Amino acid sequence: MSSACLGSSASRAGIAQTLALIVWLLVCLAGLPGSAFAQARACFSTALVFAIDASGSIDEIEYRLQLTGLSDALRDPDVAEAVAAAGGVALAAVVWSDAAMTARRIPWHPVRNRADIERFARLIRLLPRVGGGGTDLGQGVTDALDLLNDPELCAMRRIIDVSGDGAETHYPRRRNGVSIMSARRRAKEAGVTVNGLAIVDDEPNLERYYLDNLVVGHGAFVIVAETIDDFGSAMRTKLLREITPVNQARLPDAEAALERRFD
Repeated sequence: MSSACLGSSASRAGIAQTLALIVWLLVCLAGLPGSAFAQARACFSTALVFAIDASGSIDEIEYRLQLTGLSDALRDPDVAEAVAAAGGVALAAVVWSDAAMTARRIPWHPVRNRADIERFARLIRLLPRVGGGGTDLGQGVTDALDLLNDPELCAMRRIIDVSGDGAETHYPRRRNGVSIMSARRRAKEAGVTVNGLAIVDDEPNLERYYLDNLVVGHGAFVIVAETIDDFGSAMRTKLLREITPVNQARLPDAEAALERRFD
């Protein structure tokens, strides 16, 4: 059983959460016969990691709305067409929160057709909740970068798709987490693009914060969801912009784009 597929051990929160974890693991393993990704040696146009916020500011309902919105966006016919036009993409996910808590991951999946999309969307929908505590945004980006370091991965473009509803939590004495500025610097040095989906109902200035502190790389951008209910449509727009080949060819330089955005 893959350690990446396992993520952390079942939560002690109760029987329901333990059962959810078991169901998710069975679906995860069913989607990886003989390590399907390791068998798919072809390079992809895009490798995309979804980095999903499960910190203390996200309650259970909001967490589930994120997963539902993301899985619905993946199933959108226009997104499926964009995946096919791109010749397939590689998708993975990490649920991040406080650095003191072990992140849960979905390992890399080759996604080329509607059946592949449905398999990955089902994994997303079933992701058990793990998290709480502070908003360790930098740790979430770091966990996503670790996934992108997979030696089996071959992709022309590598993207981290961060979604969340708050700025990074600052501690008087930081624990074992990685700051967002350190993680952003690592992403820039590795040639990874980090994009953001800011849920701004609780923090109206979060878009500005993401632009100043999170996004980096060629064509980096931020999409805004005014409330958690807008998450799905915002994610659909984001995915189309990230996957569509013509958009990839026309992406502006990130720093220049950010300067124009707030001139």
